[in-house]
Amino acid sequence: MKSSYLIVDDEPLARKLIASHASKIEGLEIAGECTNALEASNFIRKKRVDLIFLDIQMPELSGIDFLKTLTNPPSIIITTAHRDFALDAFDLDVIDYLLKPVSFERLLKATNKFFDRQITGHNMAELSITPDHFIYLKVDRKTHKLSLEEILYIESLDDYVKVYFKDRSIITRENISSLEKRLPENQFVRIHRSFIVSISHVKIVSADGIGIAGKELPFGRVYKQKALMHFGL
Repeated sequence: MKSSYLIVDDEPLARKLIASHASKIEGLEIAGECTNALEASNFIRKKRVDLIFLDIQMPELSGIDFLKTLTNPPSIIITTAHRDFALDAFDLDVIDYLLKPVSFERLLKATNKFFDRQITGHNMAELSITPDHFIYLKVDRKTHKLSLEEILYIESLDDYVKVYFKDRSIITRENISSLEKRLPENQFVRIHRSFIVSISHVKIVSADGIGIAGKELPFGRVYKQKALMHFGL
């Protein structure tokens, strides 16, 4: 099954170039094109979209602000002429950040990241949480059954995550966002682009972050408000 993509950009030539590049990549099919974020918002409410090539500087609503309005966004690859928004974009868990004019090689590399994330997500979905509150993770080519109650926090290491316990830690090849979707919201909360914590193991909550297992982990700007709500603050 092919993955559908949407191009969101107010520049016709930019949309044409992205469409031309993407048409050469097997496994992708175009769902449509939008000239601004408001059009895109309406579009994804009506049609399935797996991936968005998203410009930042657009009339009415910027690409960054558009992303902030989405609760369950498709995968995002930023395509922009501006370097200044990279930090904000990656804080919103975009797959890649491409500078215009986008070359075919660069777009291919970004879409390969997208495909890798899709494969990882599908594989892990088959090994979901059991009624006994365990989760299965692959470590060193073996599948481990891990108790959710024993997990302290989880740290993102790009295409891997490190899961911390009281007496050990493990590293597994999985994206932190796909793992987040498999964890119960009443037990775990994402506080930063790089951190998910077990609510029951948090010892200190401050304006800047949380204390857990003798570590101080910071709040990410995008995640702070929702995280504080989980702690009743």
